[in-house]
Amino acid sequence: MQTDDMQKDSILSTLGWSEHFSQQLSEDETTEHVGRVSSIHAVLMNVWGKFGKVQMPLPGNWLGGKAEAKPTVGDWLVLDKNKQYPVRMLERKTVFVRRSPQNEKTVQLVAANLDTVFIVSSLNHDFSLSRLERYLALAIQSGAQPVIILTKADEANQSFVGSCVADAKTLYQNVPVLAVDGREERTATLLKDWCGHGHSIALVGSSGVGKSTLINTMMKEEVTLTGAIRDADSKGRHTTSSRTLYLMPCGGTIMDVPGFRELQLPPCEEVVKEVFHDIQELIESCAFVDCQHDQEPDCAVQQAIAAGKLTQRRLDNYHKLLEEQARTGTERTYTKRQERQMAPRPKTGGRPRRRSGGGKKGGKKKKKK
Repeated sequence: MQTDDMQKDSILSTLGWSEHFSQQLSEDETTEHVGRVSSIHAVLMNVWGKFGKVQMPLPGNWLGGKAEAKPTVGDWLVLDKNKQYPVRMLERKTVFVRRSPQNEKTVQLVAANLDTVFIVSSLNHDFSLSRLERYLALAIQSGAQPVIILTKADEANQSFVGSCVADAKTLYQNVPVLAVDGREERTATLLKDWCGHGHSIALVGSSGVGKSTLINTMMKEEVTLTGAIRDADSKGRHTTSSRTLYLMPCGGTIMDVPGFRELQLPPCEEVVKEVFHDIQELIESCAFVDCQHDQEPDCAVQQAIAAGKLTQRRLDNYHKLLEEQARTGTERTYTKRQERQMAPRPKTGGRPRRRSGGGKKGGKKKKKK
């Protein structure tokens, strides 16, 4: 193999190309015409491949329809021979989604084909165990490995740092938790286990937690803007305005994601139960099958709280997320019912039939109770 060909193949593997994608190519398709979406701006997207980076418009037929069918940052595409437009999208390995803030009945795709999600929170007013539990549910639902990164450890009291790390480790079984100073070069060394060749990472978290600073440290250069936060509440501004995939010097890819103002979960009830696996195990030990975990006798959940093995905060958040899931399921059922009612009915060629038991001639109307 010539040097140029080896370099081109290396670019693909660095971008995360693997057998999962290569086996989806047909006999007349080659890796010369595949690329990974590195950024999307309105109806234009940048695609990276052996050919370098090219910009192309999103096809009109991809702009409509469900969000899941549209490409997002991290997707792999098969392009036409002239590399001017995408022909099709390859099946995803993982996909990170949340409920759309504009339309609660749909989802918003954040990133595709990730190996690891760095859930970033700073060690100040932003630190929230309940928010971390939400992010954990989103990361696990995506299929990627979650890692919790607590930034600004250099600015916090060390006993506070130790307490936050210990609390975060209890949120999900064996979840890695690291407290770092995002500006330190040794932070890149601490995170190297998740930044190997061909490995894809995304950073998610609130604005101002230090995601852009971490990106610059991992990239060993300033590729994205950083901003100050308010002292009163540790809130930051959106310095990252779009999702962009970067090639790291260590041989993997890293993606900065704008801070979420709203963080609503998509339908993922089983994942929520998995995040709160400790509560699920306690529920199975309750004396009553329909135990409400309030004042019932022999309630294993309340006994765990009394013994200090479970916090009331975690139980309350568990109930809150399950209630959100129940509402999501109701909304989806209602939407499907509306779609069926609004769908055009096939023409039968005869006169329209009245509903049985209704209308002026179809029978008596039921009295309202």
